[in-house]
Amino acid sequence: MFHVSRRLTYGIQLMVALASKSDQTPQPTALLSKQLQIPLPFLHQIGHTLMQAGLIKATPGPHGGLRLNEDPSDISMLMILEALEGPVHLIKQRHDQKERAQGSSDLSLSVWTELEQKIISHLSSQKLDKLIKM
Repeated sequence: MFHVSRRLTYGIQLMVALASKSDQTPQPTALLSKQLQIPLPFLHQIGHTLMQAGLIKATPGPHGGLRLNEDPSDISMLMILEALEGPVHLIKQRHDQKERAQGSSDLSLSVWTELEQKIISHLSSQKLDKLIKM
């Protein structure tokens, strides 16, 4: 039913590792891959997606690597999730009234919508700086 992907789990591990580095110097991807036990090609793919979302920066060269693009207190779990997996949706979005009438009742729709909003609110409040203290 509900599923947290390996991609998201690895992405959060990567972001926590980068946030844990207090001086925010670039971390080599090979070192991160080994420390976090994430296959290097998968780490590069996740890093690229997080870079496109503006959450991290990549510095090329022998002393390069990945680092956060924002302060850890400004990065939420929701931002990471949406960057890697897209928006949170518990139910399939319906575009027309006829399709909606054939789907879930209004009561069950409101339950799922309320739960979706609670998940979004909770993930928005979980900031990266809090995660590194756990």
